[in-house]
Amino acid sequence: MASTVDPVHNMNAVIHRALRRDLDRLETVTRSELSDSRREALCRHVTWMLDFLHHHHVGEDEGVWPRLLAKRPDLSPLVEQMSAEHEALAAASDRLRAASDAYAVDGSTEARTRLHEATLEMQKATLPHLDHEEREAIPLVVEALDAEDWEYLSKNHFRKGLSLSDSGISLMWDLDDLDPAYAAAVRSEVPGPVLWLMTRIFGGRYDRDARTRWGELAGTRA
Repeated sequence: MASTVDPVHNMNAVIHRALRRDLDRLETVTRSELSDSRREALCRHVTWMLDFLHHHHVGEDEGVWPRLLAKRPDLSPLVEQMSAEHEALAAASDRLRAASDAYAVDGSTEARTRLHEATLEMQKATLPHLDHEEREAIPLVVEALDAEDWEYLSKNHFRKGLSLSDSGISLMWDLDDLDPAYAAAVRSEVPGPVLWLMTRIFGGRYDRDARTRWGELAGTRA
């Protein structure tokens, strides 16, 4: 029986919201000169975010899409579109990473401007893809895949390869400035004791780093 579990859809939307949020923040803060400490914190976060995004997309490309096609081979054209958009997004991600790495060691106006421009390119590649995936792909994925599929994908693709630190920081990242409805979806997927422990270990660190890199744009974790 196909699954229509709403949190599956919502958790993907939570990650998308976090990515949109931080690309918006990055575009804003790179308009102005930054202190060395803020610049270094910002570039560390860009590296982490792009690594996490790559891991997430590999999970979709190697896990979700093949499993979807096994049940819905008629969706091959849509999956090809998703894969092509991932390739374009990966190219923009590489440019953003290079610009961030350069700005990390060179705090000049020119390096900051290149990072700002790379952020705009990343938004141009990313935002339409997120909208497309949410509008067309994810509802079909949720309809086609069942609980056994999601357990397999979580174990063998999305959780696999993530360190405890990656998992904890990504959970804090998900909850950053998250509205109550989506926060409820996160809490429905993460056992209460795990959420408590992750918050105890990583919450304070995440909040301090967020204030350093974002300044007044830093949000409050849900």
